[in-house]
Amino acid sequence: MTPRTRAPVAFIVLGNARSRDLFGAIAALVGYNASMSAFAQSSQPTHDLRQAYLSSLPEPQEWFLEELVEAGQFWTHEDGSYGVLHGQTLVEYFSADAAHAGELLSALHDQTSFSMALAKSFDRPFVQSLKQLGWAASVGGHLFRKRSAYDRTDIAAAQIRPATQDDVQSHWHINDDFFETEDEVRALADRGRLLTVTMDREIAGCGVFQRVIADRDAVDIGMMVAPNVRRKGLGTFIVCAMADRVEAEGLRPICGCGARNTASKATLEKAGFVSNHQLLSFAQGR
Repeated sequence: MTPRTRAPVAFIVLGNARSRDLFGAIAALVGYNASMSAFAQSSQPTHDLRQAYLSSLPEPQEWFLEELVEAGQFWTHEDGSYGVLHGQTLVEYFSADAAHAGELLSALHDQTSFSMALAKSFDRPFVQSLKQLGWAASVGGHLFRKRSAYDRTDIAAAQIRPATQDDVQSHWHINDDFFETEDEVRALADRGRLLTVTMDREIAGCGVFQRVIADRDAVDIGMMVAPNVRRKGLGTFIVCAMADRVEAEGLRPICGCGARNTASKATLEKAGFVSNHQLLSFAQGR
């Protein structure tokens, strides 16, 4: 998540021993079959298959996409390939059959007629399969998966504490398209995932942190600053405080922002985050 930017063909490099081992393990799991039969709508892929996909990624899953996956429609193929659609957008695609991944994606498109696709730039198999369809990409967001040294600036008047239900309306009042509903704010506070930031005893912003995948170490962080106290370094202060806290717990802070949100990108970079990856938006004939 992050200030706030409110999945995939199996990438099997056949020249790589580790990749061949992974392919063999997946093939054993799903009962490898190269036939080009139809995809079928299903409740979800098996737990082991989804874990195989997540393990194939060189970087942690993106929280924004994970939210779309959780609310998405699953289509599975008998060979173990699957896709996840959110409306008319393909948000995840995975295939254990590297040799036919592009053909299988084309078959899925013929069946479902998805009109867009969102892919992490580091999910190279998915990206390559989309390019095989002749689709072109634009950058929709910046994904931060690395953090380097930074100069921390403390703000004496700023304090951070766990949010309470009494804070909810104040956070909603200063909301600037960060939260979708007041109920979302209330739920985050209730789950202990929302931090309240005050300056001179007035609520001036918030921080949100979420474990992206329950059994993995990536924690997505995001923040919001009230309009009247922006450009004072408070955003960087919040991001640093949250990232430091996550790292102190032995976990990995990650984040992202929209491609046009230059202010958020600068804030994250000041907090030491480095973006070498993008969220790509693909469309036919772009």
